[in-house]
Amino acid sequence: MTCATCAITVEKGLAETPGVEHANVNFASEKASIEYDPNKVSLSKLAATISELGYGVATKKSIYPVGGMTCASCVAHVEEALQEVPGVVSVGVNLGSEKATVEYLPDVTYADLRKAVDEAGYTLGPELKALEDVSETAQRETRKVRNRFIFAAMLTIPIVVMMLTPAFTGMEYLLWALATPVQFWAGWRFYKGAWGALKHRTTDMNTLIAVGSSAAYIYSVIATVFPGVFTSSGITAHVYFDTSSAIVTLILLGRYLEARAKDRPPKLSRN
Repeated sequence: MTCATCAITVEKGLAETPGVEHANVNFASEKASIEYDPNKVSLSKLAATISELGYGVATKKSIYPVGGMTCASCVAHVEEALQEVPGVVSVGVNLGSEKATVEYLPDVTYADLRKAVDEAGYTLGPELKALEDVSETAQRETRKVRNRFIFAAMLTIPIVVMMLTPAFTGMEYLLWALATPVQFWAGWRFYKGAWGALKHRTTDMNTLIAVGSSAAYIYSVIATVFPGVFTSSGITAHVYFDTSSAIVTLILLGRYLEARAKDRPPKLSRN
């Protein structure tokens, strides 16, 4: 989330999910408080809803050894026991390897998981491997934004340079070719977020970015392929591929700097 509107979008999307009685999202703390009926909706469904809106859920994924399982029915019992632990998002139990892969929220402890499995008649050993920690999830997201920004910048810079130089034959098509991956690969997260918000009949910052950059891009495509639409009315067919690409690139830069700042631990001052 990057603004209060993002928090409102997530809150509305969660509130409209069948089984959710009340949802409150705090932008400052980046946390959601949800009252829901576990018989009607699961945590995995709530996480999927947030993902559909273009956002993510901070979770940890770990592997634990499970003892006492002898058949497929045992696997089902262990999975059911773990899924009933508040804060567990998803569970996968493998009978052959006798291991359970559990994805859960940060406040879930090993003691909670072990108690649930013990009560089901099985044993849960200490964590074998942390597949992904909450901090690792944030770092992975930061790397993704960084890579998309670098990619977008590498294509946007020559687009801007060409827009400042005298026009040459076929330049519009070259600009189009360079701007397209910026618009639809580097900027895909904005379209995903805008579509998720639209499905829940709302808008957010992703909607603004997607609409703004798309308007400049689509106008430029029409001016490139059908310049007669403008010249017939005495209007010069200008292209604005630099504008659409710059919007995506600069917003990605902002998102990267914000994500990087959140990843850094606060510095302790000495008095």
